[in-house]
Amino acid sequence: MDLARCFAVISEVAAAHGASSPEPLSADERTAVLDMARVVAHSVERSAAPLVSYAVGRVLAETAPTARLDLVRAIIDRVGAEVVTDV
Repeated sequence: MDLARCFAVISEVAAAHGASSPEPLSADERTAVLDMARVVAHSVERSAAPLVSYAVGRVLAETAPTARLDLVRAIIDRVGAEVVTDV
């Protein structure tokens, strides 16, 4: 299964349960989310990456589309900064 089909499945299941489908991710959003997951996996612990991604997704759902990319980048910067101070 590729990413496009995975998102199609999410949309199908969401519709079957009366939920809205996710908006498509831009290339910049995909890159930022993957960067965030990488930073968390390598800075916190690997198993935290999907959990943080889910939590951030819930926050992004309530964030204006024009502010989402900046929010993800801010999270990456903050997690990275906190890791540096923990060393």
